This record gives sequence, C-alpha cells and structure tokens, in this order.
Amino acid sequence: MKKQPYILPRIWMKRDDDQLTIKILNCPKKEYQLFIGDTPNKTAISTLLAVSANGEFKVEVPREQLPKYFIIKASDESCGTNLFAERVLPLKNAINVRDMGGYEANDGRFLKWGQLFRGDQLSKLDEQDQKILTNYHLQTIVDYRSPHERQYHPNHFLPSILQVLNCDPQSSFSEAAANVVDLQGENEKLVQSLKNGEVPEKYINDRGENVIASYQDLVTSPVAQEAYGRMLKAVVRRECLPLFHHCRGGKDRTGFGSMLILLLLGIKEDEIVKDYMLTKTIRKERNQLKYDLYRELVQKKSYLDYLMAMIDTRESYIKAAIAKIFALFGTPENYFQQHFGLTMAEITAARDFYLEEGIHYDR
Repeated sequence: MKKQPYILPRIWMKRDDDQLTIKILNCPKKEYQLFIGDTPNKTAISTLLAVSANGEFKVEVPREQLPKYFIIKASDESCGTNLFAERVLPLKNAINVRDMGGYEANDGRFLKWGQLFRGDQLSKLDEQDQKILTNYHLQTIVDYRSPHERQYHPNHFLPSILQVLNCDPQSSFSEAAANVVDLQGENEKLVQSLKNGEVPEKYINDRGENVIASYQDLVTSPVAQEAYGRMLKAVVRRECLPLFHHCRGGKDRTGFGSMLILLLLGIKEDEIVKDYMLTKTIRKERNQLKYDLYRELVQKKSYLDYLMAMIDTRESYIKAAIAKIFALFGTPENYFQQHFGLTMAEITAARDFYLEEGIHYDR
C-alpha cells in the first residue's frame, strides 16, 4: 500500500497493487464523478470511470496501463479539480521518480503534467518498471551523476529515449560515491573521513552548514553552470520532451535542478520548496536504514548528526540556494539570462508552453 505524498491541495491518493483510492477533500458533500484519460490534456479526460456519493473512489488502474490522468467533477458541475495523476510513479526499484506537474505559478497558471519528470537512478529497474516508464514516452534523460556512478550503476535502456545528456555538476554530493561501488563502501568512506579529520570541525554537527554551502556553490560554480545550462537548454526545446532528469537518489543534484526548472517557469517559491521536500517523505525509510548502518560504524553523536544532516532533506538547503540567486541577480529572469545565456523570449515561450489555466483552490 503506497500513499502519495502530495498530488494537489484537495486530492488524497494511495495505491494498493492495481487498486487506487482517490479522495477529494474539503468539498461539499454531493455526488462526484471521476474521469480518466490516457494523455495529460483536459479535453482528453472524458471517460467516466466512477461515481461517488462522498468524493471517495476505489478504482482498478493496473500499473502496466499507466500513465493515466484524472479529473473530478461534481455531478451538478458546481465544483471540481484540475487534471492530476500519480505524483510518484509506482515503480518497484526506483522510489523517487515523479511527475513535476500541477504546481502553481506566480501568474496563476499551473504546470502541465506529463512533460517533466525527476527522480533517482534507473539502474535497478525490473522488466515491469521498464515497461511502465516506456509508456510515458520519455525522450530525453538528463543524468547528473559522475562518470564513476554511471559506470558502476548504468541506467537500464528505455526504447523511447532519443538522447541522454550527461550533465555532472561535480558537486560535493557526488564526491562521496567516488571509488566505491556499494552503499557499505560509501558509508565506511564517509565515517573514515570524519575519523581522519578530513571534515572541518565546524561542520560536524546537526546544522547541515556544509550542505547549505554546497547548494549555494552550485548557484555560481562554472562547472555547475555548464551542466545545468545544458539541462535548461533541453527544457526549453519542445522536441526534447518528455524529459526526465535524475542523479543517484534524486535529492541534491536533482533537487537543485528541479528548483532551477520551476524557478525558470515562474512557479511559486512555496511550491518549489514543497516539490523539494517531497523527497524527505519518500526517503524516510531509506534514511532510517542508512542511520542504522551508520550506527554500526560509529557511535559518536556529533558524527551521526553530521552524517544525517548530509542525507536529510531540509527547507533550509533549497531556500539558501534560492536566496543566493535573488541576492546576486535580483530576479530569476536576470539569473537565467546572465548566468545561463537564455533569452527572455525563450523564458516567456517556455512558460507559455508549460503552464496552463486551472482552478484555484482555497488551501
């Protein structure tokens, strides 16, 4: 049973094998209709799937038949929802692959579903996972991993992919994976670096100051500028879509890249932070597992605090990067033009393509 961490403000959803439970929340009690379609286009969501007297639906939606998109409407057409889908794709061997659609922009429009995806690496996909992802007709993969990571954990082949862009920003988050091939080796290396005094004492606490510094460095790093610049140039080219960008765990390098995409498209800052923070919920069990493994290697509390700050997902991390962009460039538009060489015409055209009108919810 897998509950979605967030879909839309009024939508609650969970999957149990092939059954979806979908609820519309905080709406008047009346009869509601659930419509379904195969493409993320409001006019194509026209098949009536179920009717409910209380806004709760239990429907069969097999994983192998994805993608599916939904709209809920009151039978008297007095209220309804925007188009939505499963935020986190129900893959068995990649836990953080998700659609970036549905977020609200500063101008009141909403980001289309089915165009931009973010996630973790695709190295462990089984045959069914590969079939599901193939159904999404992904055209471009942007891979932020280092050459070492790509060598030892190559992505599985997806027949729909037309291009793979290797865009390694050479961040500190990939350094931990250098010269190791498994999780145990990485954990041992991290702990040993602490014991050897390789980490400055000022960072060995639970504040995550080194993570914040790393995020801020990505804002202006020349290597990151080239890597993320290639990604952004792909995002503004419609022939590259749908596009999937990822690193190893889908948290830091992908979190920063997702922030750039959403900022480029004029998405509200609280929505950008929300997208980033979904990783915290998704990786909760994984982080607990890593903490247990760390405790087998070291017992010193300050060391454990440091290690957990490294793998945690915190608002302060992504907000620090956004704040630096505004401090240095004044506006996101200035940043994308001056730092990445995009034109205002490209930015405007991207927003007009990716954003669509929709219903505004009382949150």
